[in-house]
Amino acid sequence: MCAMASAEQLVAAALQGAANPNHEIVQKAEAQLSEWEQQPGFFPILARLCMKLQGDGDAAAAAAAAAAAATLSDAVKIRWMAAVYLKNGIERYWRHNSRLELAPEQKQQIRDILLQHYSAEDVPQVALQVAVLLSKIARIDCWPELLPTLMKQLQSCSAAGSEAPAQQQRTLLVLHYVIKALASRRLLAEKRAFEELAAQIFSYMAWNIWAPLTARFLQLQKTEPAAHSCLQRAHIAMRSLRKLLVYGCGSKPYKSSDHMNFIEQLFERLRQCLELRYELRMRTQEAGGNQQQQQQQLIADLERFILKMMKTLNEFMERHSLSFARFVPMALEFSFHYVFHEGTALIFDAGERINFSNFVIQAINLLKGIMMSGNDSIAQDQSANTLEDELLATAAQTQSKFFSVERVTYLCEKIVTHYFLLTAEELAEWQQDPESYGQDDGGGDAWKYELRPCVETLYFTCFTQHSNIMINEVLKFVRRAQQLQLTESSELKAILLKDAIYNAVGQASFHFFNKLDFGSWLTSQLLAELRMEASNFRILRRRIIWLVGHWVGVQLPRELRPLAYEACLHLLRPEEDMPIRLAAARTLNLLIDDFEFMPEAFHPYFAALFEALFLLLREAGACDTKIVVLGTMTLLVEKMSEFIEPQALQFIAYLPLLWRESEEHEYNMLRCAIIGTLEQLVRTIRDVPESMKPFLYSVIELSTDLQQRSHVYLIEDGIMLWLAVIGNSTALTPELLQLCDHLLPIIEMSSENLRTVLQLIHAYILLDAHAYLSRYGEGFVAYCVRSFEDIRTEGIIAMLRIFETCLKTDATMGLRLVRPALPFVFQQVCLKQEYPMTMSWYLTLLARTLLIDQSVFMSVVQELPQTDALARILDVWIEMFPLVADTHAEKRKLFCLAFASIFGNNELLLARLPHILQLVEETLGEVMDKQYAATDEGADKATPRYYDSLVIHDEHELEEFQPQLYDDFHSKTYHDDRHRQLVLKDPVYKIPLTEYLKWQLQHLQSQLGAPRYDQLMRAVCPEVLEKINMYIEQTVPKACGVCAGSGDDSEPPLPDGGASARTALD
Repeated sequence: MCAMASAEQLVAAALQGAANPNHEIVQKAEAQLSEWEQQPGFFPILARLCMKLQGDGDAAAAAAAAAAAATLSDAVKIRWMAAVYLKNGIERYWRHNSRLELAPEQKQQIRDILLQHYSAEDVPQVALQVAVLLSKIARIDCWPELLPTLMKQLQSCSAAGSEAPAQQQRTLLVLHYVIKALASRRLLAEKRAFEELAAQIFSYMAWNIWAPLTARFLQLQKTEPAAHSCLQRAHIAMRSLRKLLVYGCGSKPYKSSDHMNFIEQLFERLRQCLELRYELRMRTQEAGGNQQQQQQQLIADLERFILKMMKTLNEFMERHSLSFARFVPMALEFSFHYVFHEGTALIFDAGERINFSNFVIQAINLLKGIMMSGNDSIAQDQSANTLEDELLATAAQTQSKFFSVERVTYLCEKIVTHYFLLTAEELAEWQQDPESYGQDDGGGDAWKYELRPCVETLYFTCFTQHSNIMINEVLKFVRRAQQLQLTESSELKAILLKDAIYNAVGQASFHFFNKLDFGSWLTSQLLAELRMEASNFRILRRRIIWLVGHWVGVQLPRELRPLAYEACLHLLRPEEDMPIRLAAARTLNLLIDDFEFMPEAFHPYFAALFEALFLLLREAGACDTKIVVLGTMTLLVEKMSEFIEPQALQFIAYLPLLWRESEEHEYNMLRCAIIGTLEQLVRTIRDVPESMKPFLYSVIELSTDLQQRSHVYLIEDGIMLWLAVIGNSTALTPELLQLCDHLLPIIEMSSENLRTVLQLIHAYILLDAHAYLSRYGEGFVAYCVRSFEDIRTEGIIAMLRIFETCLKTDATMGLRLVRPALPFVFQQVCLKQEYPMTMSWYLTLLARTLLIDQSVFMSVVQELPQTDALARILDVWIEMFPLVADTHAEKRKLFCLAFASIFGNNELLLARLPHILQLVEETLGEVMDKQYAATDEGADKATPRYYDSLVIHDEHELEEFQPQLYDDFHSKTYHDDRHRQLVLKDPVYKIPLTEYLKWQLQHLQSQLGAPRYDQLMRAVCPEVLEKINMYIEQTVPKACGVCAGSGDDSEPPLPDGGASARTALD
């Protein structure tokens, strides 16, 4: 016992140190506690220390000794820290098969301690941690004793009546967290287990706990402390019932009277609580001092209780729409009454200010959910059950009857003239934090939590469900706005009404296509209002330019777009309010990103607008604001690339300053925007200024360094910038080469960026093959060999493409580097298990190897496990040859050159020569084009001659091959020029196939002798031989119209290495 007390004293002292304000003491304590985590018995000691143990003198003495002269708060901190460390330990060491799983006896000790003493904890912070502890264990483990113990404790508290409210509240808190944890499990068996549990306890929780507590709260005098206690306990019970109802009622809750009665009871309690809240608010205004604070706290807790009931209704409707169909009439009347009709008096002040906006959000979402479900979940169900059909029919009839023309008209009027009006709070926010107000971020799930986005989604839903009625009503408001002529001295009320009407038109702009002549409205009224400079007119200036942006993609005539550009320029002035300038920047973004945007028409405004945006970017202080403006400027750079040069230098000079600012505040999203802008600038201006290059290299270095925390956000954009820089570089500088240290770590960490990294490597090889391959080639090939078995076909093809580029740029070095990968390639050809596209790339690499060095080819073949590997390779090659796409004539010619290079006295080859010549004849038909030359007999006749269409003599002839050659970069860059030079060196585009075939056949005849050669040719189809001879005899140089053929039997230029290893297969 003394040893245990001593251990507890040590742990308690360490926990006290972990709660110390001194950072050094905290570090030492945390290190000590981390070391003890591996010691048996540590976590049971934490369990004892975190609980308020009754009658345990030793534990009490230990805590007292460890915290000598400590205050009560210090002792509480020790217990709270013990609970936190125990909670973290459960996360790490409780799960089965974890690295250092706790022993079963230690787990049982912790369970016993927590289960015996959880109800004695009276400190709220510690009680909350203990509840979370129990819930985590319950979620991980099967703990059959927990829920029966909690329910038994709850029943005993209920039997004791008002004598044990605190203990009942603690038990309800623990039960809530346990139910919440169990409801979060997602495996099917776990869901079913939770449904069984919910069926056992829902009725008791609803009718024996929640209902009596709620009724008692409503009956008691609101100044009594007992009333507040009842409300708190009812709220905790409601939180548990929400999980039980939504996740534990099975697939058909409408068959359970308990569930249906509970939903019905919720509507009744909501009405009572809303009325009570109104009474309490009236009473609070008359009270004063301490009583007023108590009343305000009671109102706050009551509001939480109301919101919890509303969230329960909304979630039940979303997950069990069929069962909710029974309550559609009740829910529609409830929401409409309190949000749009007489009940609004309970949630609005005398000055029409909403004092319970969260309730309004929940009620509107309930109304909107019912409207939307009228088209899917309520109206459409696959079940044929009679009761279900009846529920669906009743719900549909109720909606149709409820949303009459008068009701929808009334809703539209209330939304536009009441909820769309800017409030005093919003106008105050405009003044206090204009950049934040100007963000206008109503996207995502904002409609679930913010009032204005919530009302706007309801408004749009009304349009989707009742478009004709809504269109007619909003058009009436438009006519009203057109008739309402404003002056500089107009009242704020009139300006706010117009703002609301313009908002209504913009929110549903697509519904007004061909229904509203926006162009004439813009020119006759809106532009004039936009130029009014009175203080209150800032509201309309922002709304009008916002409205223009919403009509860009709907019906903004091309001839009016210059007026829109002028309006944006006018509102981007430095003296304008920041929200107006931001709205103008967003509208400008929509204008230039539109399909009908014309750079020529925009050019007169370009310089001034770019300058205004640049000034706005410099003045903006918030990160989000800078991102918005930078995005618009980046789009301008892209769309106006032909005119950007004068503005680019000033813009480029500012970006390093903006980058340093983002580094100081770690604005990673702003960094992403800056990198995107830099990429667009690099692609646009092509010749990157020398002064900009160090900054670009440093940005790429930071973005792609896996040791930097920011790489998580920046790596993708950084690689794209890197790709643009390489594409527009003319030489491989030491700084650019040094950046390649990051390439392999990036793709070894994850294949997410494999495609762009392989494009980068390909660009580096074209830029300077010798420098890059000599330093990084072996490491890259080794990575490819390791990855071939694990990556998808797309990645393999990209790697093989790079291998081919290595062989084309520097045949000797390339073959030496690629050599370790060739056994895998040859083996895949032997196995013939790949799809034709992949196989064609394997055969391409095989052909390139054969053309460069046949001895290397044979050495790889000899390494294969198959004894007949060469025969298999030739057979697969011949079989797969016809599957090469017709669009890839260059590959077919490459294969024919490779076949021709091995014509020799080899039985494997001679046996397959007829098939090979047939493939050669088919390829000649594809690559040979006709041109006509005048005959010697007369000029009135023409004789067809043939030339190899793939032979390219100079860069001018490359134009027709551009779609095939420029697949890595979208615009013309120096990378394209390097591609051109590589093509001009490729044997496929240098050597006429007929000349090379003619010479190789002559060489074969000299090897075999005339009799054997003739005998071999007799095995070939006569038509094939005839066509081959015709192509050979009638070949002329490309674009030559006077000669019938060169008649030169001299040896044509051989592919790289062809002569050095011609007899390797002989």
